[in-house]
Amino acid sequence: MLWLACAESSTPAPVPATPGAVPTEASVPTLLGEVQGVAFVGEWTSPACGGRAYARNVRFDSEQRFAVVDIVDPCPPDKECAWSGLTGFNGLWAVDGARLKVREIGSVPAGAGGPHPVLFEATADGKLVENGCTYEKGLTVPPGYTEDRVRPVIP
Repeated sequence: MLWLACAESSTPAPVPATPGAVPTEASVPTLLGEVQGVAFVGEWTSPACGGRAYARNVRFDSEQRFAVVDIVDPCPPDKECAWSGLTGFNGLWAVDGARLKVREIGSVPAGAGGPHPVLFEATADGKLVENGCTYEKGLTVPPGYTEDRVRPVIP
């Protein structure tokens, strides 16, 4: 009886969510094909964490490129500074299931900041984790700065 009831149903059974996937409405094209339910594309931010004593903004684009702005030592709004306190690096990314592998190809100034990420993992609640640090969608904008100033620019 149970089999007959299932066979007559025109509505397909729901597919369970993949553990560790970031919820999204569409699939994301990647170097490894399309990955359903993992949306890495966009801007992400993480506060100081672990071996990193400053906030980090990351941007992943749909062409498998990424850029980072490390907010190492921003100039206070009421001061004049010779250096903005921002460093950055960029590279390429590829998806492997619920993991995002990154490969750095450029840094300004060279080798500044650290530790630089090599792998991000998606969590079931829509965040990314890298080296024990949690990232959420959005940007960290210190006082006296604008979003445009701390938004990672992909070359």
